[in-house]
Amino acid sequence: MSLLLVAAVLYLGLALGLILVVDRLVGLVFRDPRRPLQLPSFDIGRALAASQKFYRK
Repeated sequence: MSLLLVAAVLYLGLALGLILVVDRLVGLVFRDPRRPLQLPSFDIGRALAASQKFYRK
């Protein structure tokens, strides 16, 4: 029974991961052409830099 539970959790994780990847690809294809392309890693870096500045004050 536990093997079936592990398989179900892995299947759900794979399905959710696939949905997120497809959503990201669709967002890249159908994005607004007037907006510049930004990768999510830049947003993470900017948030990290902002949080570091906040803690230094």
